[in-house]
Amino acid sequence: LGIVFPLPPTVRTSAPRNHPCGAPQPGGEKRLRLARRMRIMATMTWVRNISTALGRGPLAVGLVLAVLILLALLSGPRVERYYLSQAAEEAVETVELHRSQVSGWLGRYRSAPSIYARHPKLADLLRNPDDPVRLDATNALLAQWSAGTGAEQTYLLDTTGLTVAASNWDQPGSFVGENYGFRPYFRQAMEGRLGRYFARGVLSGRRGYFFSHPVRDGGRILGVIVVKVGVDEIEQVMRLSPGEVFVSDTSGVVLMAGQPAYRQTVLAELAPSQRARIAQDRQFDTAALAPIPLTTVARHDEVEIVAARADRAGAPTVEFLHLVRPMGPEGWLLHLLVSTEEARRLSQATMVSIGLSLVVIGLTSLVLWQRRRILLDRLLAREREGVLLEEKVAERTKALSEEVLVRRAAEAELRQTQADLVQAGKLAVLGQMSTALSHEFNQPLTAIRSYAENAMAFVERGKTGPASENLARITRLTARMAQLSRSLSNFARKPGEGTQSIALNAVFDEALSLLSGRIERAGVALEVEGLDRDPHVLAGSIRLQHVLMNLIGNAIDACREVENPRIRVDVVPSGGTTTIAVTDNGAGIPGDVLDQVFDPFFTTKEVGEGLGLGLSISYNIVRDFDGRIDAESLPEGGARFRVTLKSAERPVKAAE
Repeated sequence: LGIVFPLPPTVRTSAPRNHPCGAPQPGGEKRLRLARRMRIMATMTWVRNISTALGRGPLAVGLVLAVLILLALLSGPRVERYYLSQAAEEAVETVELHRSQVSGWLGRYRSAPSIYARHPKLADLLRNPDDPVRLDATNALLAQWSAGTGAEQTYLLDTTGLTVAASNWDQPGSFVGENYGFRPYFRQAMEGRLGRYFARGVLSGRRGYFFSHPVRDGGRILGVIVVKVGVDEIEQVMRLSPGEVFVSDTSGVVLMAGQPAYRQTVLAELAPSQRARIAQDRQFDTAALAPIPLTTVARHDEVEIVAARADRAGAPTVEFLHLVRPMGPEGWLLHLLVSTEEARRLSQATMVSIGLSLVVIGLTSLVLWQRRRILLDRLLAREREGVLLEEKVAERTKALSEEVLVRRAAEAELRQTQADLVQAGKLAVLGQMSTALSHEFNQPLTAIRSYAENAMAFVERGKTGPASENLARITRLTARMAQLSRSLSNFARKPGEGTQSIALNAVFDEALSLLSGRIERAGVALEVEGLDRDPHVLAGSIRLQHVLMNLIGNAIDACREVENPRIRVDVVPSGGTTTIAVTDNGAGIPGDVLDQVFDPFFTTKEVGEGLGLGLSISYNIVRDFDGRIDAESLPEGGARFRVTLKSAERPVKAAE
């Protein structure tokens, strides 16, 4: 109906589109509502025009049906092309499947001759062809190989092409004593290449694919090992295909086919030179190579439509979709013929359905003539409902916009809260270190005061030697306090460093100096292994120091209730990475919470002993270094945390 009475331009116009970012353009809702009303009004006008035309009587209805019948007839070729396209798509999948099957079948045997050629018994027999013991052993070996791989025959030729040993040596029609020097696969192998050739057996008359490879003694070729593969297996697979599948060589000779009538035939008449070559190589019986011509009828979407006979007995010509695919190094062509009968039958059935639909359309047109007023009333009612619906949608959109703003504000507040808690966790760690450092500073200060008083007494007595020794001790103690102060300042400073090559020895010295007080008070035996190789990693020294202090500090807390607390730190470079493993003999990590240890605010400590941010901060720091951190609970007790970082070269070595 839209062809006879074209839709007005307003009906075909799309509604205003939103901004690419998703937000409506200014005034977009108003324009959208106006456009919808215009479309409804235009549709009503279009329906009214149809009703007016139908109201003129059977003449208008007949005109509409005539136009529809004409369009149906014109659409016949398009329907047929559609079903042919569907058949072609299915045929492409089928031909690719068969190509992979044939390639896989050949691949099972392609490398066999090159492997067999390395066996010392073959070269030994070719050097001593008259030794019956070696001959019997080689014949048995070839028979074993054929039975194991499923090859039809395996045989050994000398440099003249004479068969020395064969897998069928004890069977009628044995290849032993036959000369195959005329075969191309023998000449290819004698040239030092992998030989490949498809031919009909001279003695057995069975078709097969021959693979050959030279047997060498150093740089000298002693003979050729040949593997003949039968085609019965792959042809049985081809026969199960719904279409006709066959393989041809570059001359057009059909080598393998699922349909027996296609075997040892040609796609077109052979040239005299081609027939002479086939006869010379004794590939096939040239007198039996009857042509099965494929006549091109048309082309459809790059697929050839050909006319061919279903068999060689003179059956009627049938149309096929002809698909051709090349076959790798063999230079073959894989053909698939799919009958077009099903596609044409479906297109005819579709055209019948279209004809029946036209009858229904004619009857429907008469009904529309009587119900045009009802349709107009319904359209008006729908317009009113549409306006109400648009108002509800606008209200709901406004409410959703307000909800989005509230959620964004909540997310911003959550991010700020998380940042504050991370800072609080760092301050808590600083508080713990300050408690340890107060003990570290008190002892040196007491010693400095004692050494100073002794130095003054020695000076008054004129003993400059002991006084100088006391002053030297004071100097060493003040240097120690300065080092502790620098470590604390570096840890408290907000890290602005990136990743670079840093020495783990220096990082461990800083971290252990800050934790020495806690280690002594806890009575923990701390062992560090692997730093003697002076490993370097890609990281930031201050942030990595924070990670190590957190892991060692957690290990100290975990060993609090253990009788002989021990902590072991292993630094193990491996390949391009360096792993730092911190192992304790504490209570370990319960299995049900092992996956949560790196979550923010998760802790197994008592209330007031931690915020649960240490491992979460460490996890993010290691991830910033493009590293990995994981935890495990040991069966014998305790836990192990591994930090894996990228290894780096020493700065001096990099400069060199």
